[in-house]
Amino acid sequence: MTGLTQKLTLSAVFVALGILFPVLFHTIGLGSVFLPMFWPVAVAGMLLPFPNAVLVGVLTPVLSFALTGMPPASPPILYVMAAELACLSGTIAMLMSRTRWGLFWILFLSLLLSRIVLFLLSRILAPILGLPPNWISWYSVLKGLPGAAVMLAVVPAIVGRLKHHSIWRNRSERVPGA
Repeated sequence: MTGLTQKLTLSAVFVALGILFPVLFHTIGLGSVFLPMFWPVAVAGMLLPFPNAVLVGVLTPVLSFALTGMPPASPPILYVMAAELACLSGTIAMLMSRTRWGLFWILFLSLLLSRIVLFLLSRILAPILGLPPNWISWYSVLKGLPGAAVMLAVVPAIVGRLKHHSIWRNRSERVPGA
């Protein structure tokens, strides 16, 4: 498989997983608390170059909405998630290519930045929607903390395992600290 074909194929796989995971999580009652759409998007950021990672972050909620109706466009959760996931995957990809930090710290910082984006966008949109900005902003961020904690424990381990797969052997420099 050529490099471009491989990147596009993996991007499509991560988008598909980003659509499938929330459906599965909601089916078993775990819902948005565990940030199911974030998991494949975070892994994409760790394994794909910056442009592909950002594309996965933006396309995943948009295509999920088109196929499943979730996340909803009104209230504008869809747009907030697209910004948040683009920030997550883009920050991860950028840190993967420019630092030698471990996967845990790259994911931690990226989740922190994506939560800041969520907080700020919630704060801006809440008054427009007639909601209390302080309460909505903090609730939005705090609701996802269990999912962020589980992601920090699981995603670096998954990527560490994936780096040993044959398609990643020649790209081991993309997986520092694993």
